[in-house]
Amino acid sequence: MMVKMFSIHSSRGGTGKSLVASNISALLASEGHNVALLDFDFRAPSLLTIFQAKSSVRDWINNYLDGKARLETVMVDLTSNYGTKGKLLVGFANPDMEAMREIARKDRKWQMKALRKVMEMKDELAKKMGVDVVIIDTSPGVQFSSVNAVVSADVSIIISSLDQLDIEGVERMAEDLYEPFEKRTYILVNKARPHMFFSDESRKNLLSEVGGKFSKPLIAIIPCYCDLLLAQRVSLFSLDNPSHPFTWALREVARRLLELAG
Repeated sequence: MMVKMFSIHSSRGGTGKSLVASNISALLASEGHNVALLDFDFRAPSLLTIFQAKSSVRDWINNYLDGKARLETVMVDLTSNYGTKGKLLVGFANPDMEAMREIARKDRKWQMKALRKVMEMKDELAKKMGVDVVIIDTSPGVQFSSVNAVVSADVSIIISSLDQLDIEGVERMAEDLYEPFEKRTYILVNKARPHMFFSDESRKNLLSEVGGKFSKPLIAIIPCYCDLLLAQRVSLFSLDNPSHPFTWALREVARRLLELAG
């Protein structure tokens, strides 16, 4: 089985990276794909909070990369929880403070071994669990774990706001990380100012303005929705609100990702 792997990245926290990764995973699973979502944000893991699945976790991705756990004990099957047509499997990073400190102490030699484990994980997910889509929620910035995710991925998405710090951070990452590895990379602008979408002319101007800020092509521009900000972070917004414009936008992003990965 041919498995497609995508990394969801950002230059810093607060862009909505984990929200996008979790909701795209759920949307693809709802459409019949067998999806594995992996939490590689080892220094600030949030997927456990989003999915409220701590009681179902037998082992952590940290331990798999250390060679101390099997993939079968790491991946949590949440398919029945959300009633998706395809499988929705999630591998969680350990949220304990000591685990976060330990991963930060790992040296380059360990990280090279971890990269091999990530590639093994991709194959195992396909062969043992029937997964056809893998999505990695990476650590912000240029950490070893995010580099491993980007190198392993077929296509990478960088989430950015229109804040100047985000834009500059994305451009630095593109130059330092994505271009040397020649990775297919696209920008998803999240939390754009809503008034920019009031008319066809304003949308056209927005595309022109934003497109000129990044060296990588845009895959989507998503406005900042107040109801999304107020929604509980422990729910999958796209499944709860299938007709919402945010869901439509992410469904289109998911479709484009599959096309781009061939």
